Amino acid sequence: MVKMNSAHQEDPFASLLDTSTSQTYLDAIDMARKLAGIGSTVLLTGETGVGKERFAQAIHRLREREDAPFIAVNCGALMASLVESELFGYEKGAFSGADARGKPGKIELARGGTLFLDEIGELSSELQVKLLRVLEERSYYPVGGTRSADVDCRFVAATNRDLEARIRDGRFREDLYYRLNAIAIDIPPLRSRKEDIPLLSRAFLREFSERYHRPVADFGPNVTEALSAHDWPGNVRELRNAIERIVVFSQNGEARLSDLPASLRDFMPIASRDQPTSGFNNSNVSLPTFGSLPEWLARREREYIDAALEQCGGNKVAAAKRLGISRVSLYKKLGTSANVVPTRQL
Repeated sequence: MVKMNSAHQEDPFASLLDTSTSQTYLDAIDMARKLAGIGSTVLLTGETGVGKERFAQAIHRLREREDAPFIAVNCGALMASLVESELFGYEKGAFSGADARGKPGKIELARGGTLFLDEIGELSSELQVKLLRVLEERSYYPVGGTRSADVDCRFVAATNRDLEARIRDGRFREDLYYRLNAIAIDIPPLRSRKEDIPLLSRAFLREFSERYHRPVADFGPNVTEALSAHDWPGNVRELRNAIERIVVFSQNGEARLSDLPASLRDFMPIASRDQPTSGFNNSNVSLPTFGSLPEWLARREREYIDAALEQCGGNKVAAAKRLGISRVSLYKKLGTSANVVPTRQL
């Protein structure tokens, strides 16, 4: 077992614990902290923006020494023709245009540390086979190489896709899934832990106030209500961006409702929880800051549809089911024909 130095005696999850009271989120952290003494492959699941890489970095810091490398690879951003050489490296003269000295791959660069494979669900079928062999045999061949190299790193994979659905569609190998899924941690979306929004918002407010030297003490009237009312399809990343915008446009040290993105400031709760639920009280109604009612409704409808599409990975059939409308209705709202099969349906 690796002896942890003084820097690693601190809890790497401390910053996450300080901004959460949600039991489901705390349970995910507790599960991750139990991985301190083992080097097993870990699969992190959750929507875009929930903080999977932060979890991966914290898991890395739990076990590895301070100078151990943490190498992150976005499997969805790599060109298909370069993925193999990026992961496994290549020998000199392996292919036209290759560096004459050869090049180590990400697996070699992560030696003694952690290789974080983000968006693992986007890996091609061919690379899935090779990755499975690496995980099972703990060795691999660099491109153009004739001698195998050993693997000395921990693998942490992450995805915002439903891998079981992709297995049924024939786009992800079942054996690789079960190899990755031995230890799986699901990170809940922000909309399911709204009690954390005030804590996270104030933490981001302090961060950006210090970064931009624009002191903002707290949020102005209705800002907290607007933040709590939003569903945050982009999760913590979207919230962080919204708070950065508030700080950038703040005046006289005040975070104002008008400084929020339009998708947040156009909608405010009609009534707060401590108001009577029966009857109609127009003093509780906040009108959109601009535009007519039909324009506001159209914007909100499209935002809702876009959020459903993102949560369903672009699958229009699944998004229509989630929205409670027919596939034909969804295509009409998107301005496309339901009879046209998309060229690439994720």
